[in-house]
Amino acid sequence: MPKTTILVIYAVIDLLIGAGVIWCVLQRIPVSKFLIPATVLFVLNGIWLLVMVVKTTPAGHAQDPPPKGRDMKKTIRR
Repeated sequence: MPKTTILVIYAVIDLLIGAGVIWCVLQRIPVSKFLIPATVLFVLNGIWLLVMVVKTTPAGHAQDPPPKGRDMKKTIRR
């Protein structure tokens, strides 16, 4: 699954959780009944995002290798 799709899914779920919190506030539901579940859902969604991004990142390609030889001299020179 591409990282863009993962980010879109994460954002949509976060917006749905936020909409649920707003709905609870408008229905005058006591905060103590929805605050902890909403927090747990936000945390689980964040964990899901981290797991999916790590799963889709190829091993060894997380960062570019450092420059070698002449390229290194160009980066040091100011």
